[in-house]
Amino acid sequence: MAAANESEQQAASGAGEPTTPTGPATSCPPVATLDPQLLMAARRGDIKQLKDLLLLKDGDEQQGSSSVTAGAQDAIVEVDPRPPPPHDAVAPPSSGSSSPPPPVPVVLDEDGVTMDGDSLLHVVAGCGDTQQYLDCAKMMVRNKKHKAGGGADAVRLALEARNLKGDTPLHCAAGAGNANMIGCLLTDLIANTSGDEAVAAVKKAFLIRMQNEVGETALHQAVRAANNKVACIDQLMAMDPELACIPHHDEEDAGASPLYLAISLGELEIARHLYVKSKGKLSYSGPDGRNALHAAVHVHRGQALPMILEWLVKDMKPKEGSSSVCLVSQLTSQRDRKQKGSTPLHLAASLNGWPGAGFLSRRFPKVWPTAESVATLLLDANESTAYQADDQGWYPIHVAAAFDSLGVVKVLLDDMERSRRRQDCATLRDGKGRTFLHVAAEMKNHSGAAAVVQYVCGEMPQQLSSMILNAQDSNGDTALHGAVRAGNLAGSTCLLRNRLVRLDVANKDGMTPLDLSWTTLPSGFGYAFNPRNVVRLSLLYSGAPHGGGRPDLYYEKHSSKRDVVEESKKYTEATQVTSIVTALIATVAFASAFTLPGGYRADGAAAAGTAVLAGSGKSYAFDAFILADTLAFIFSMAATCSLVYAGLPVMDTSIRNWYFNVSAVLLQSAARSLVAAFALALYVVLAPVDHKTAVAVCAIVFATSLYGNTGAVQVALVANTARTRIGMRRVVVCFFTAVISLGALVNFGSYIIIFGLPAILKCWRDNTTL
Repeated sequence: MAAANESEQQAASGAGEPTTPTGPATSCPPVATLDPQLLMAARRGDIKQLKDLLLLKDGDEQQGSSSVTAGAQDAIVEVDPRPPPPHDAVAPPSSGSSSPPPPVPVVLDEDGVTMDGDSLLHVVAGCGDTQQYLDCAKMMVRNKKHKAGGGADAVRLALEARNLKGDTPLHCAAGAGNANMIGCLLTDLIANTSGDEAVAAVKKAFLIRMQNEVGETALHQAVRAANNKVACIDQLMAMDPELACIPHHDEEDAGASPLYLAISLGELEIARHLYVKSKGKLSYSGPDGRNALHAAVHVHRGQALPMILEWLVKDMKPKEGSSSVCLVSQLTSQRDRKQKGSTPLHLAASLNGWPGAGFLSRRFPKVWPTAESVATLLLDANESTAYQADDQGWYPIHVAAAFDSLGVVKVLLDDMERSRRRQDCATLRDGKGRTFLHVAAEMKNHSGAAAVVQYVCGEMPQQLSSMILNAQDSNGDTALHGAVRAGNLAGSTCLLRNRLVRLDVANKDGMTPLDLSWTTLPSGFGYAFNPRNVVRLSLLYSGAPHGGGRPDLYYEKHSSKRDVVEESKKYTEATQVTSIVTALIATVAFASAFTLPGGYRADGAAAAGTAVLAGSGKSYAFDAFILADTLAFIFSMAATCSLVYAGLPVMDTSIRNWYFNVSAVLLQSAARSLVAAFALALYVVLAPVDHKTAVAVCAIVFATSLYGNTGAVQVALVANTARTRIGMRRVVVCFFTAVISLGALVNFGSYIIIFGLPAILKCWRDNTTL
């Protein structure tokens, strides 16, 4: 026991000595020093418990506590720190005195804070708005004023105290929607700081305009409040009608204004209330150089944007003879610092880039109006913003083209009204010397595919389109070069079909679009009808020329070298995946051969164990089923064997490629044969009882066999592009007819055997019978 007491005394004696921290001070979490009993009483608004804990009696907060000395700074509560004795402990003999030792006083720090740095006044201000909370706040302030060392300065410090976020008790009251508490803090408690009304008014104005760490006043918190927003706003603006002007939009690095905050949160009624209460004198500023128009474009833009523009046009026009720029012009042309210097019109031009934007604007036009309507509003307010570039030199028409927003492009060109006042926007160049057609041709990952390119190549007047179809950027690339480099099949096809587009223009590297198409092809193993391959074939068959240099030097400079290890890995992975499918088809086909439709003849009957439907009147469909199942099994096994060779790393890449291509053709034939076998089996068992259903099932099944013929579709696309570009030449027609016919024969040749051979056998049987 003595050792324990000695260790406690040593710990107590060293408690006040500084210790070396184990890490940086900033890494240590804040420590809550507010007593939990005080915190609980403050959150509940229990003034009686607060007085008991602070040893205050009625009137003590005005005269000082009788139980605390004049110089005391803390409240004292007497408790007995000794633990109770165990049940089996024997009471020590009395030393002659019957009175216990006096209790040791424990000090509660009423100036402590929570983990967030909130004082007791912060807690009370943010937790309630009833009279009991107001009484608690008044009691705390009076106690601060009348305790030793207090006075008006102590009250002022309590009201201006900040938590870790820089919020004062007024911020907390406004954020909680406690309008009565706001009035109490600004009226009743400010009066305790000074007897002079003029001085009190100055202190009130200072308190109400105090900003937290992010530059927000209590009015910002009132806008964010979950409820009672209007009452809180009215209380604050009644004290300071110009509070909504903070921060001013002319200030550099100004933060979000209350109006910007209301618009960005979708609180349009609150925004309108701020405008009415301030009589139009409010700030439109936002963070990072943005303003309320930037927020209105994205949030509730169907209602917010016209509302703000109406205010600006109505109230913010410059007076006659004034040389100052009107506010509407300043805000519509203001560039933010976070999104590459975008103006509100740049943001409006990009609205169609969001997923599902087109669907939402069509289905819910009041909530999500079209990008064209938003751009029209901004252009009507300030037409010159169509000629304002962002940090990378993109004008709004470039942004619209990047997201294939044809409607916005037409609005910017003023093509909706056919007046085309702004048709010169079509020739605007960005920082790389590109027109909007270059940008549209280089984009390939949007659902609209090539609406802007189609418009330029088709609907746009030839006098205007001819100025940009062959325009070259800083690298000498035309729009066709950009489409080829990006692998934009839809865009390059549109450009190729326009005969005004020149195919012989070379860029600064001396490459024509055809030369460039060779350099963009992935080396080694790949699909023959990938978009880049189709673009190259379209150029080739449309008569596009090469640049004229030596082929060997061209290949040496631009051809990419193959990675043998990576190529081998691709073949191995592809064969593994494909072999699973071929093995599955072979298994199903093998099982189908011994589970024939119609079953087998029973034992004891003539030709027992043979198929019931074989040789019957339904022998044509049954014979076709047998052939389809046989071909499915043979083709799948042949494909499996080819894949074995294709997957062997010891073979040369060219041999592996040949075997893999053969296996791909065999796999398609096996799959189509299995589909035919399934349809014929259903027909055989259904036709005798429900012929219409049997025919419908066969039609549906055979229609699905057309799936996967993308190669034929791409060949037809190339043929149509060549026909449009160079006309209906006999050589072209014959060539593509032969290519398409050969492809159809390879893909559907098994059907000729499946349905042709049984027909021949049936005719032979009929002739033999006769």
